[in-house]
Amino acid sequence: MTSRAATIRAVSIDAAGTLLRPARSIAAVYHEHAQRHGTPHPRERIAAILPLAMAQHRSLRRGDPTWSAYWRAVVADATGVEAPALVTALVAEFARPQAWRIADGARECLSALRARGLRVGLLSNWDVRLRDTLAALELAPAFDALAISGELGLEKPDPRIFEHLCAALGVDAAALAHVGDDAADDVAGADAIGAWGLHIERDLCGFEGLRRLLCG
Repeated sequence: MTSRAATIRAVSIDAAGTLLRPARSIAAVYHEHAQRHGTPHPRERIAAILPLAMAQHRSLRRGDPTWSAYWRAVVADATGVEAPALVTALVAEFARPQAWRIADGARECLSALRARGLRVGLLSNWDVRLRDTLAALELAPAFDALAISGELGLEKPDPRIFEHLCAALGVDAAALAHVGDDAADDVAGADAIGAWGLHIERDLCGFEGLRRLLCG
């Protein structure tokens, strides 16, 4: 265990792209649903546009726990189909626990962190569906605190959402390791408040790497 790892008293985990991965290609799911409501872009184009649309429309998430305006804009841009029923269908689809798979080794890692006496939190930019999804996947008991942006009206990398979770976990920022898949939102966001930002793949090579780093 490194000297910095020995100072860690709590760990926070990002959700999308870190703890939870899509069970199927998101572009494929968008394309299938969009075909029922119009003539969508080809699947490959949806895959290319989707991350750009999600980044471009982030401001629409502010002040809306459901992210409704955001999802309308993202779905229309990505699929080329503007239909309220399509947005409703996709929001419902990705609220289903079957739409997600838990990252390899995540359950075992979370158990090991708790067994070592570390506090464990979840810190995610996600709308208000996430709490129910975690419960349906039987993940909620693995966490001592949840900080979900849709509920709080704050998003990573805003330091206030990190500070909120630190307070909920009862630790100073210097004693927190935050793990995510986004270099700006997760790693730089955590580093900016004095926490230890770790990229789930680049720095850890998955949850087994996190377990080895903090549990030995």
